[in-house]
Amino acid sequence: MVHVFIVNEKTFKYHLEHMFAGTGAADKLSPFLQNATVAFNANTERNLMGMIADISRIRIGDKIVFYLQATRKYEGQFFGTFKVIENPFWDENDNMNYLKNNMGKGLSYRVKIEPDVVYQKGVTEHQLLDSLDDIDKVSDMCWSLIYRKLKGNRGCTMITDKEYSRLLSKLRQVNNNQSLNVTRGLTFNSTNQLIETTQNKNQYIGRINKINIKDRLIYKFNSNKAFETHLQAYIVQSIDKNPLKDLLLRENLPTWIGNEVSCGVGMQRIDILTLQEDKNIVYANIIELKCGEAYDDIVNKQLPWYIKWFNYYIGDTYNKNIIIQPVVLTYETDGVIANQTININQLRKNVSVLPVKNIFFAIQNNTIIFRLLEENN
Repeated sequence: MVHVFIVNEKTFKYHLEHMFAGTGAADKLSPFLQNATVAFNANTERNLMGMIADISRIRIGDKIVFYLQATRKYEGQFFGTFKVIENPFWDENDNMNYLKNNMGKGLSYRVKIEPDVVYQKGVTEHQLLDSLDDIDKVSDMCWSLIYRKLKGNRGCTMITDKEYSRLLSKLRQVNNNQSLNVTRGLTFNSTNQLIETTQNKNQYIGRINKINIKDRLIYKFNSNKAFETHLQAYIVQSIDKNPLKDLLLRENLPTWIGNEVSCGVGMQRIDILTLQEDKNIVYANIIELKCGEAYDDIVNKQLPWYIKWFNYYIGDTYNKNIIIQPVVLTYETDGVIANQTININQLRKNVSVLPVKNIFFAIQNNTIIFRLLEENN
C-alpha cells in the first residue's frame, strides 16, 4: 500500500535527513492519547482523530511518497519512494517534539522510513495530475490525489496500486530510469529541487509513543459523547487483527486499507474501504459506520453511490472478477438492515454485489466487541 505525505521545502529536508514521515495540526496537542478522561475541545479532537486514522492505516512495509508543496518559483512535485519500517507512533506536539524547532512545525503522528527506490528528481503535479497525454480513459487518472487537491485537507493520503504504478512510471521517465545509490544518508537541495545523497546518516532519536485509541474511545462511549471518528480510527488500526479480521477479511491476502475515501468532488466519502485480491478475484469491503440507528437511506442512497463509484473508477482497473461486500457497522440494533440487497443497474460484467452485512459494535466491561448480528447468521 502507498501513502502520500505533504511537505514543504523546509520540512522535506528533515524528513529525508532523519528518515521519517509525519502529519499534524499546527500547534495542537493530543493529551487525550495519554489521559483518556481529559477534557478537550470536541471539534479539535475530531480533526486530530481524523489525522490519527490516516496514520493508523499505515503498516510496516508500506511505501511512502512525498508531495512537495508548490512555491512561487516551483510547482508541486512528487518524490519517492520510501518504505515504512516501524508502526505509526505519537510524539506530543510540545516543546520536546523532535525537530519541531528545526522544521517550524510540530508533527505529532509519525512513521519511520528507509530508502526504497529513491529518484533524484520529482514528478510535477502537472505531469501526474493534469497531463492527459497517456490517459486512455477517465479511470486512468489519479483520482485519489485529484480529490485531495480539490479538498485540500489531507496531510497523509492513500493511493491505489494503479495510481502508484502511474506515479512510479513517471518518476522513472523523468529520471531516465536511474535511481540514487543510497549508502549513507539523504537530503533535499531546495536550490536545484533535487534529492541528494550525503555522507551523514542520522539516527532518529525522538519519542516513540504507541498511539492508543481504545481508551479514549471507551471513555467517549461511556460518557455518551460523539465517538464515530474514534471508532473509525480504531477500526483502521485493528482491521487486520481479530475479531475484525475474521469478520471482514480473507485469510493470508495482502490488504489495502482506505479511510475517508473520496468518491466525488462533494462531501461523499466511504468511511472505510478494504481491497484484497488473489489470482482470480478482488474482494472489496465498503464499510459505513453509524454510531446511532442504521436507517434506510444507507441502503437506498449512500451505499449505492459508493458502489457505482467503485464500479466505474476502481472496477475498471482489474481484469478479474470483483466481489463487493457492503457493510454497515452500527451500535444501535433497532435499525437493522442486514441481508438487504442493493440493486444497481449497469454494473460491469465482472462486478457482483453481496447482500448487506451488518456488524454489531458494543463496549462491555471496558472491552470492545464486534460481531455479526443474528440476522446475518
